Amino acid sequence: MTDPILPLLLGIVVALTALGAAAGFVARRVRPAIGLAGTALAGLGSMLSLLALAMRAEPDGVGLPLGLPGMALRLALDPLAALFLTVAFLAGTARIAFAAETAGAEAGTLALRLAGVVLTILAADGTALTLGLALAVGTGHVPKSLGIAGLGALACFAALALVGVSFDAVRAELDRSWMFWALALMGPAALAFGAARPLFVYLLLRFALDLGGPSPPVWVGMALLAAGSAGAMFGGWRAATGAETDTCLEGLTERQSGLAAIGVGLALVGKAGDLPALTTLAVAAALFAALSQSLSGALGQMVAGAVLANAGSRRLTSLGGLIHSMPWVATALAAVLFAGAVLPFGGGFVTFWLQLQALAAAPRGIWLAGVAAALALSAVLSGVALVRLFGVAFLGRPRGPRTAGAMDIPKAARPGPWALSVAILAMGVLPGPVLMLADGAIGQLAGVPMGERVGWFGPLPALPLLFLAVVIGGAVVWAVRRRGGAGHRVVPAWNEGFAPSPPWLPFGEPLTQSAGGFLPELAWTKPRWRVPRVAGLPLLLAAVAVLLAVLAAVR
Repeated sequence: MTDPILPLLLGIVVALTALGAAAGFVARRVRPAIGLAGTALAGLGSMLSLLALAMRAEPDGVGLPLGLPGMALRLALDPLAALFLTVAFLAGTARIAFAAETAGAEAGTLALRLAGVVLTILAADGTALTLGLALAVGTGHVPKSLGIAGLGALACFAALALVGVSFDAVRAELDRSWMFWALALMGPAALAFGAARPLFVYLLLRFALDLGGPSPPVWVGMALLAAGSAGAMFGGWRAATGAETDTCLEGLTERQSGLAAIGVGLALVGKAGDLPALTTLAVAAALFAALSQSLSGALGQMVAGAVLANAGSRRLTSLGGLIHSMPWVATALAAVLFAGAVLPFGGGFVTFWLQLQALAAAPRGIWLAGVAAALALSAVLSGVALVRLFGVAFLGRPRGPRTAGAMDIPKAARPGPWALSVAILAMGVLPGPVLMLADGAIGQLAGVPMGERVGWFGPLPALPLLFLAVVIGGAVVWAVRRRGGAGHRVVPAWNEGFAPSPPWLPFGEPLTQSAGGFLPELAWTKPRWRVPRVAGLPLLLAAVAVLLAVLAAVR
């Protein structure tokens, strides 16, 4: 049944690549047509992927007569690939449509990046995986200090562990211990060089759970639990203390990546201990975190770009009051923050609940308390980040003339953010249909699908949560109306008790407009490698040689 779908998806990859390559050579007046064509191709891809996912057909593969001798490209469409393709195409459709109406020159780059992501997900051998990653990451945002050499090293460390090796050949091997050494090598490299995080989570799921075999070593699961716990806490802290909107949103994305890594680690522990309930719940949590991260990350990038373009700054100390001038952007940001925070009927709460259920099914040990503490701390930090970012940047009053005169996104660009916002909120309110569609991928990775255990509300106790929300909301309204003060307010609430500003300070006293919080900002910064461009090819070849030598020695 999937025979016609895979060739059509491959045709969409080729068309998106050609479209993105042609975008740099066409005239400015033709660029909106490039964005329109990219949006149509991405939308068609999302419908085809959703059709393959809903049909739950058997995995399908195809070989292409391309590449070096013995290294032909192999592509495959299975439930895991169909799930991530659906989300990637949905996010890509919204982003390309948004860029076509706001920044036409970026639509071609997004089309190229989407083609690389789709090729990476469809890859069934190391050669196709390398090409897809080089296209996806090479067209993304990379620090200038990294240069060509850094991009080449990232592609090597993230993909060349399996160059020329078919995934079916890996699954047929009895001893796959070298796979986990390769995973240990490419994981830190991909994170250090800032690879696309949803794509990295997909690779983590593919390598660790699909290609890793039925009996993985326990140390890999424990290592992923430690790394995921650290990533979730560090990302939450960055989101709660960042000085710029981009930093805060990136911190929330890092936190969701950490939650996905925790889910993969728990699934590996469940596989090693032959605990099917733990494995199934952990895989469901990892998949839900990755899907929510993909949609909210794409929407967050659109929000950050719109704030920078229309309000003129990323810094929270320069923003304020944007909910009045940019209500559509404010609504989209509220959806992003709600998906990242652990609040009932939000995507973050679904992931948190699934992981708690997985921890309850896990074997007892001191590591269990550490993971639970990391989950709780990251949940608190995400709540702090939600209140701080939205309150400082969008509530209160403007802190400057550029912010006061900010314009909202044009009407033609609003359907993309609106559609992603609805999808993000629907995932949290009704997680059951999402888990039903993901049940094939859960069965593929865990060995045991969730099956009939998934209803419309998924694993959530919907009625108790709804009753609790109504009771708490009613108590708050009653307390405010009956017990709140009815006195006359002299100054606005956001002045924090300070006297009214003098006439020569129309935007308020700067000392009363703090964008900080009660948490200190982390002073750690990523190291900056300044590599001459001419050294890119030698370093690329050296990285390939060293990696392949290490893998050959391990095998």
